[in-house]
Amino acid sequence: MKKIPDMKKGVAFLTAGIIMLTSAVGCGKTGKTSPGGDGTQSGGSANAAVTYPMKTVQLTYAMRPSTAWSKRYKNYTDLPFVKELEKKTGVELKMVQPQDSSAMNLLIASGDLPDIINYNWITYYTGGETKAVEDGIIYGMSKDFVKKNAPDYWKEINSTPNLLKQVETPSHQITGFAFILGDPLLKSGQGLMVRDDWCKELGIQIPQTADQFESMLKDFKDKKGAQVPLSLYADENAGSLESCLKNGFITSAFNLPTSDFYLKNGKTVTAGFAQKEYKNALAWLHKLYQEKLLDPNFATVKQDTINANMLTGKSGVTAGAAGSVLGTLLVTNKNNANYSLAGIQGLVAKSGEKPMYGHYNNDVPASNDIITASCKNKEAAARFLNYGYTKEGHLLYNFGIEGESYTMQDSKPVYTDKILNPGNGLSVQESMADYMLAYGNGPFVQDKDYLLQYYKLDAQKTALKNWSDHDAAKYKLPSYSVSSDKVNEYSSTLSDIKTYVEEMTIKYVNGTESLDTFDTKYLSTLKSMGLDRVTQIIQDAVKEYNAR
Repeated sequence: MKKIPDMKKGVAFLTAGIIMLTSAVGCGKTGKTSPGGDGTQSGGSANAAVTYPMKTVQLTYAMRPSTAWSKRYKNYTDLPFVKELEKKTGVELKMVQPQDSSAMNLLIASGDLPDIINYNWITYYTGGETKAVEDGIIYGMSKDFVKKNAPDYWKEINSTPNLLKQVETPSHQITGFAFILGDPLLKSGQGLMVRDDWCKELGIQIPQTADQFESMLKDFKDKKGAQVPLSLYADENAGSLESCLKNGFITSAFNLPTSDFYLKNGKTVTAGFAQKEYKNALAWLHKLYQEKLLDPNFATVKQDTINANMLTGKSGVTAGAAGSVLGTLLVTNKNNANYSLAGIQGLVAKSGEKPMYGHYNNDVPASNDIITASCKNKEAAARFLNYGYTKEGHLLYNFGIEGESYTMQDSKPVYTDKILNPGNGLSVQESMADYMLAYGNGPFVQDKDYLLQYYKLDAQKTALKNWSDHDAAKYKLPSYSVSSDKVNEYSSTLSDIKTYVEEMTIKYVNGTESLDTFDTKYLSTLKSMGLDRVTQIIQDAVKEYNAR
């Protein structure tokens, strides 16, 4: 098995364990035609639909456990959803469950690969799917292979002009089975959230600018006793300082769309982290840190601590998703009549402006289920993954098991109380995790009706509206792929640059590095590391994407 030559710096020294868990669930043997399509695919090819259940086959499947179920179930295959999926498809899953991205990277680097891997390749595998194909990790599927073995998926990715472009490499290999956002409503879902009950009590308007936001934090500290007014952590997940910078919640206040790469004037690839406006944003964050308005432990604090801070009044502002953070906090404190949270727009330079950027996904976000190059039964793996794009699979992945997690009302699936009012201390997300994958990601098209039912609180619906009101579409890079002749150079260079930027951002915010070095040491180091070259490679990739 081919080894990965250039994993992210430091992976070889990580000791995170990989838990190998197995499951043997009985599978049905009777044949049944999938209802997910008439067999006529775009592109002029007509293919017979895949029939389910398939002849019983075992496939190994690697995925990181979700916190929504991992505290209650030892193995993914113990979930009612997965038992139903195995029964419907005729596939017996043998699980490999790395606990985090470091453990997943170790698994991938080992060369001892399962048949299928679910992973956020763009975020955690430098170079993304194209590089993983080059490294012999991902099986790059031809269009004919997909048409034959995954006809429902083929139909879906040809249903709109840009979908196929987002799942193939420059050499026109299809890298995997994408998690597809089925409606514009689903493209945003994260942002800043504040104790608006405190704002009302103190007579504070919901802040729009950086100065107003800072003033609010001071009032929270001085008048409400908040020990850590702004509670964030450092990594790149939702609710982190890094996500606030990349999603523009903070940077727009300094006339910078995002700290990440973006399109300037709709066409020029620009590195936000190398702009003078980024220095201004970091200076403001350092000021918050100095004044003890930002958690002094932001570099090490975890989500559980942030939740506790927000629930107890130790903090008054954080960031995160409308479901897993905002909804969880509100439901947990539902018996406290004085407790209220509001999702607010990202900060802006002048009151009344629209944020330049925000949390905004392309139709196909980063997560992808791929067939590995070492899979011995690639056809069976493709047919299994195709199931999520059938009509029956769409219902299972988004709504679960009829009669248990949903019922049909006026021809629409409606969640039962078992999901929306679970009891037993379970959150709605945790009850969903038992029966479906809509709350997360997987090989299917996410249904907006999942979200409209999931966000049952008015505060969540208002937050989604506020977080969606931005101009990110003007600046967002498309789902580009780097050509094979440049992918090694791109991957290794970008990995080093990202690591350096992450390290320096923390140092500038906590003051262990003076911002006086930004224009000299920092920018010159980025240049010497090859930032100009990486930017040009991305520019070429965007041009290639637009020309497809």
